[in-house]
Formats: sequence, structure tokens, C-alpha cells
Amino acid sequence: MEARMWDALVDVVKNAYTAGLGEGTAPRPVIMPLVRGELVGLIWVRPLKVGEDALTGIAELANIAAAADADEVVLAWETHDVATACQLPIVGLALFTRTGSGSTTVEPPL
Repeated sequence: MEARMWDALVDVVKNAYTAGLGEGTAPRPVIMPLVRGELVGLIWVRPLKVGEDALTGIAELANIAAAADADEVVLAWETHDVATACQLPIVGLALFTRTGSGSTTVEPPL
């Protein structure tokens, strides 16, 4: 994925999350599948019920990437909200960033 595409996708997610948090809500997890560097979709997870439904709904996002035959995906979520919906312990925050062709790093939040 080209740096310009990555930057554009990050901006979309940041803007959506900033707007949602400004309205008192956390946006649902989102997946953006890419094929040969081209964005082929931007899909937010369906409305979820707490518990098994949340786990299933989030996992179902993988079907979107598989159906598109994606060779890259970008995922975004709000850690606390997902942990709460899935009834999982909240163990901290992580920021995943692109550091090169296909590699990912985990950094502490700013």
C-alpha cells in the first residue's frame, strides 16, 4: 500500500472517531479491504449486542476481506468499547501503525 493511501485511510478513521467521540459515542469497528493497493470497501460492523453477538459480529468482518480476496486489510476499533462489548478484560491501549510494506508495530498511545 502506498503511503498516500495509508495516510488517507488513517485520516478517514481519525475523523470518524473524532466526530463520534465528540457526540458521546465510540464508532463501531471498521474494516477496509484492499486489493493490489486499491481500496475495495469500507465496512463498519453491524450493530452488536453485548457478549457472544459482539464477538461473532466483529469476527464476521473477516468475511468481507475474504469475499473481496483482499491482500491487505486495515482495521480500526476503540479498545475499551470492544472489550466492553465482548465482555473481555480491558488490558490497556495500543496504537497499530504501518511501518513499511505489510509490517505493523504497536506503540503506546500518545
